[in-house]
Amino acid sequence: MEPIDLKTAREMVARYKQTRKAVIDKHHEVNDTESTWLPIDKLKEFINNLPSEATGVRIHFGVHDADHKDAPHQTSVAIVGTVAGKGVDQHIDAIQSDDVASLAISGLAALKSSKDCPPTCQS
Repeated sequence: MEPIDLKTAREMVARYKQTRKAVIDKHHEVNDTESTWLPIDKLKEFINNLPSEATGVRIHFGVHDADHKDAPHQTSVAIVGTVAGKGVDQHIDAIQSDDVASLAISGLAALKSSKDCPPTCQS
């Protein structure tokens, strides 16, 4: 993982809003998510509870169902621990593979986002 400068990060976010988010908003008639917030204590707890065989985390994008109380039909994320796969630099998780689904019990379960923006945006 390499850090990026703030200018590059802002350009990436603006490009996302102008392209992907704009298409989703129009096609699905929703003011879709542009970011999500996680409390640091929950993120640390999640990482600290990963099993010893964990190799990292993967962030999967998903969509809330129509009955979601805060963000129906909006994009969100699920964060999942990964373990080594069979190939070089291959990492698999319980969402991708039933082979590691049993590890969800030992700490590879998904962590959901906490506050999607919109609707919960702070400036």
